[in-house]
Amino acid sequence: MLNICFVSTEVAPYSKTGGLGDVTEGLPEELAKMGHTVCTVAPRYDQYKDAWDTEILQQVKYGNETTKVRYFHSCKKGVDRIWVDHHVYLAKTPLVNKKLYGPKASVDYVDNSERFAMLSQAALAVPLLVPLGPHGGKGPMGEDIIFVCNDWHTALLPMYLKEYYQAHGTFLNAKAVMLLHNIAFQGRFPMSKFDALNLPEKYLPDLSFSTQFAPPPLDEKTTEPITAREPMLMLNWLKAGFLNCDKVLTVSPNFAKEVTSTPADGVELDAIAKAVGLTGITNGTKVETWNPQKDKYIPTKYDAQTMGSGKKLCKAALQQECGLEVDPDIPLFGFIGRLENQKGADVIIAAMSKLEKLNCQVIVLGTGSPKLEEQLESIGDKYPFAKGVARFDIELAHLITAGTDYCLMPSRFEPCGLNQLYAMMYGTIPVVAPVGGLVDTVPPQFGFLMDKIPMPDMPGVAISQEMLEQGVDAMIVGMKKALEEYGTPKFDKMRLMCMANDVSWKKPAAKYVDVFEELMGSKV
Repeated sequence: MLNICFVSTEVAPYSKTGGLGDVTEGLPEELAKMGHTVCTVAPRYDQYKDAWDTEILQQVKYGNETTKVRYFHSCKKGVDRIWVDHHVYLAKTPLVNKKLYGPKASVDYVDNSERFAMLSQAALAVPLLVPLGPHGGKGPMGEDIIFVCNDWHTALLPMYLKEYYQAHGTFLNAKAVMLLHNIAFQGRFPMSKFDALNLPEKYLPDLSFSTQFAPPPLDEKTTEPITAREPMLMLNWLKAGFLNCDKVLTVSPNFAKEVTSTPADGVELDAIAKAVGLTGITNGTKVETWNPQKDKYIPTKYDAQTMGSGKKLCKAALQQECGLEVDPDIPLFGFIGRLENQKGADVIIAAMSKLEKLNCQVIVLGTGSPKLEEQLESIGDKYPFAKGVARFDIELAHLITAGTDYCLMPSRFEPCGLNQLYAMMYGTIPVVAPVGGLVDTVPPQFGFLMDKIPMPDMPGVAISQEMLEQGVDAMIVGMKKALEEYGTPKFDKMRLMCMANDVSWKKPAAKYVDVFEELMGSKV
């Protein structure tokens, strides 16, 4: 059996802004079911009710300061959830899940570099110090371990592991795996931040990165990224993580191909990703959470045999809740996701005048860009067939998943995507862009592909009006395909096939185990 430690800035349901939190909730639980010893390490953003104080302290570096972190511990569904307690996490997140990375959308905290470098340092001590099991009855995990580093926030861990442990005879059999969820975020920082990382200069070449695009300045105010005519030299955590880990994984096979194909798809890391090699394993879902037979948020529960009547009742409840005409025969599309350009929320909003001619209804739920939130809230005033809701609403999300006919996902890029998997469990047919994991998870028997939504070749470049209009036309291609089959025997068969499809974590977890066992069979 394996010892596996996931290190992440998000673990649902405790902390979550997207799919990262869902993966670090569901995948560890499935691995634990298989008999492996599994823990997660994440910041303690809130005073989690089920977490006890281990009273274990560990000295770490926060920038140039020496400080101490404290470990809290939860044990749930066979997984030990370890929380790193420090005021830089707890004090910054009075609204948990909204302010994990910055005080507002598109703005980072000035000390994110120090906060997340400290997380990796604290995580490396967990297998040596923190006893596992209910109330710590099992003892520490030990040195023969796989660290799974999730996204750029924990990409320094492989270097700390090499420099401060393996170089001194500790964790000699340990492995570090980078699990990439989103290539768009890489941990790009000014070169002046290097000294605060507490790494020898020999790692500077791995961290150095030449680009003409940089995130907004670290002033907790500016939202506009930096673009320059001449290349700028920056730190890139994700690049260094790729170069220093033992294996790079990502969340779907097609996304692995995309990331290594062009500078645009790899967001300038394509060459590095291709050199180290990416293995894609498609995400699964927690079938206990998203299940029409058990869902407490929908007005009637249903299965494949009762889907017709069950979805009809859910659809009527959804239409009524959203102020739409209650009509069982009108096709209903639903979008749930972050209101940002990646997800194509701007495309849906811009498409309203054309969607009006399709004889359908559209419901959009999400939060994100203040501009898109404002536009979304007003669409119902002008278009009676549409409803926009700019808030975080779990109950409405479940009702949309159950009550719509189609799940609309016009993503410009999508590493894996989870909403299409949730939708299929409810007999809701995905209509998706042909990108990333959407290609892997929505073959023709399960849904419909739209044309590709265009996006700029380089990060930081604004989407032009012409490009937005092209995106509208591309999305409508897929919607028209879906509408042609609405109410036909093929439509009914597709809904049943979606519900019969296994989208649980069982198969993906087995693939992770194969990779991990192969890694642990090799020597450092």
